[in-house]
Amino acid sequence: MSIPVYIGNDQGYYGTKVVSRANGKFYKMFIRNMVVPNRVGEITYNNDPHNIMYKEADGDREWFVGKLAIEQSGDDELFDSHKRRLFSPTWFREQEYLIMFRVSTGLMLQGNTEPIVSVALPTDSYVDYKDDLKRRLIGKHSFEVKQGNLPYRKIEFEIKKENLFVISQPMATLFHIALDREGNLLNEDLFIQKVSINDLGFGTSDIETLHGETIIKRQSFTSRYAMMTVYQRLSKKLLEFTRSVDSEQNGKEYPIWSLPRIVSSGEISFKGKIHDISSIVQESIKEVGESLVDEVWNRLEFGDDITYIILTGGASIPFKPFYRDRFGDKLIFAEDYGIEAQFANGFGLCKFSQSKSKAVPVKDLLEAAATIQQEFTPDTANEPVVSKKQKVAKK
Repeated sequence: MSIPVYIGNDQGYYGTKVVSRANGKFYKMFIRNMVVPNRVGEITYNNDPHNIMYKEADGDREWFVGKLAIEQSGDDELFDSHKRRLFSPTWFREQEYLIMFRVSTGLMLQGNTEPIVSVALPTDSYVDYKDDLKRRLIGKHSFEVKQGNLPYRKIEFEIKKENLFVISQPMATLFHIALDREGNLLNEDLFIQKVSINDLGFGTSDIETLHGETIIKRQSFTSRYAMMTVYQRLSKKLLEFTRSVDSEQNGKEYPIWSLPRIVSSGEISFKGKIHDISSIVQESIKEVGESLVDEVWNRLEFGDDITYIILTGGASIPFKPFYRDRFGDKLIFAEDYGIEAQFANGFGLCKFSQSKSKAVPVKDLLEAAATIQQEFTPDTANEPVVSKKQKVAKK
């Protein structure tokens, strides 16, 4: 009997976040969401496991995946891929989606060939396309992966119908908070009260409001209020800034795909000089954050009858202060439950896989290959939500 591996695979706009559990240990992995065909030919890279190549069999076309794909692609190719991913509700039908799913799932197998997998779709795509996605993923997957200087190795696994679960992305975070590390119900209060889940991503901001286990409303803001909106504004502001410090007033254009590093560092290099642009970054975040919270405030009718507002997603971190100022103690931040916010959906999907399976863990086994997944221990993942009634009772 092989090791049961529970996998939560959250393929988002900017990156694929995967969380798995095998023999009581959790692992997480992030791969930049980009796939391009190899047009270079023979290449040699240092032994960096993040440099990933994919092919289905000997002699078939090779593909660059993740970081390597970003480095090898042109700006027009990046733009086309990101645009299709953002605006197409059927992105999962693209070959890039399948390659990302295979590679990210395959690197988490740890010797298992029949993983128990949960995946998610955006709020506005879930109802219409969940069955379509299942048909896309169920079945046998056979391919080869090369990492760094290591030779290609073959990976094979089968997704059985009974071992694949598809839920909406915001619901994944609800299960992250509501289920304990074993996939058992921990926070029953979340299934009794009225709860709004706000999943803020790079390209979309989704809201699902539930009362008990009934989904009352699904709403998507698409790209109007998301981290990409911040980058679009920042790109314009940086062009204006560089023009203002350029003696020739030419300035420099910064495509939004190049901005994550700039946002992280708070500085740019322009014509041989380093400029601190952290205030410009914060100004862009504030403009979008305040507009986002105003929109949510109105859509939720001021949150008067909502007990909890769960904030999740990779973009929830910069927008958290605006939510806290508006919603106060109603706010539950997914990152407070044992893992970074960008992995909350993946962790919830992994727990959901456990909750749907009765498999019993057996002997530990690690795949002997280069790995980029990281073992982690959720520090507070077993802490239940304390309801307002309980807080009052304790005083």
